Amino acid sequence: MLTGAGAELLDGASILLGAPVFPAAMLTLGTLMMRMRVLEAVRGVAEAAAACGVRAGETGALAAKVATARLRYEQTESVVGYGINAVRGSLLPLGVMWDLANNGGRPRTLTTEDMINQLPRFLGLPFGLLRDIEHGGVTEEPLADRLYPQLTDFLQGQNLLYLAPIEVLGEGRERFVEFDGSVESLVDLQKLAEREPPGSLLVTRFDGPHDNLYVLTIPGTQADPLEERQGGFRRIGQGPRAGMANPWDGTGIVEAMGNDSRNLIPSIEEALRESGAKDEDRVVVTGYSQGGIHAVNIVNDEHLNTMFSFPYLSTFGSPTGRTPVPKGTHALQLEDGKDMVPGTDGSPNAEERNRLTVVFDSPDGTVELGNDGFGESHKLENYESHAKELRGSGDPGVVESLGLLGNLFGRSRQGRVRTFQLGRRPRPKAKLPNKNESKREGLERIAPAH
Repeated sequence: MLTGAGAELLDGASILLGAPVFPAAMLTLGTLMMRMRVLEAVRGVAEAAAACGVRAGETGALAAKVATARLRYEQTESVVGYGINAVRGSLLPLGVMWDLANNGGRPRTLTTEDMINQLPRFLGLPFGLLRDIEHGGVTEEPLADRLYPQLTDFLQGQNLLYLAPIEVLGEGRERFVEFDGSVESLVDLQKLAEREPPGSLLVTRFDGPHDNLYVLTIPGTQADPLEERQGGFRRIGQGPRAGMANPWDGTGIVEAMGNDSRNLIPSIEEALRESGAKDEDRVVVTGYSQGGIHAVNIVNDEHLNTMFSFPYLSTFGSPTGRTPVPKGTHALQLEDGKDMVPGTDGSPNAEERNRLTVVFDSPDGTVELGNDGFGESHKLENYESHAKELRGSGDPGVVESLGLLGNLFGRSRQGRVRTFQLGRRPRPKAKLPNKNESKREGLERIAPAH
């Protein structure tokens, strides 16, 4: 701005200096008073031109000082940030031991992020250079952004992992739920999804006077295999069922973190279409743990974005810092500071106008949640308690986010819940050559046919 103002002042000085000069012969024609006025005007123009030149110089000097101050500030900030990260890296072993002793044997969110970002440092040179600049390395891109896709490609290249297409196997009976447009209602749907048979997701439809609104609910990681369902289950598609795997198993985490959920996207579209969703219908997407990673990938998918509108996204205890949120989507993301899972992405969620991350200090100590799995801080019941804490909050960001969600649904409404079971195709079996065919091929090589 200062540079622009200086340039305008120089232009003004140039224009003023180019003002016409009255010939002396013309001045003799007028009265003495008129000649004095003309000469005074000429002097005024010259003084204004000189003043513009002086102010342009002062403005340029001030602009240089501001630029220098900014550069020094950025350099200082970089040095301080580097020093803080160096100290955190040095104290990381102590921090891990502290967390293990005081957090149920698990690292906190920030400690988990530090462990991922400082991992190359503990491997020594040259691995330490693989860190990003912020954490003492040489690359701009964060480590996790490079690590997970490359690790996924490596595992697939070594035939240690098979990311197969995911299909919709069938649909359960339709049920009705009461929904009041609150975060607690989204958590209730999330709890319902967790109780469904393995491999399931929910699509809840809310009929409106002009268009319909849908809520897509994706559960967290599941260890149980798929079950063959019979009563009240409508099979979809003609594909093979034998050997299909649960899409929310450990491989599903790799699919979400390292493959942007590409194999899941077609089944999401099919489930929404089977529920009656049409082009440009609005879809609210929610997910817990692994499901939250898939949820962010879904609202970012270009193909789905051409068909549906995703006005709102909510995640609970999910590592989603690596993935941006589209401008047309508002995200409400709940995390617990003692939950290690949100830290496995190696970075906090970006601070964006349409993205609100609420980090709670710790679980509610009055409720016994159990320390199995990833601990009590990662339990869905813990995030249910945190969602209730948002009620009545005076924080402007929380008020805005809850208001947007409430406006989407309006008054309390009844929704139609459909359960869809998904399955991941099994790895194709290798075809072994027939012994007789092998012998015949050997004889043909010895004595080719005439």
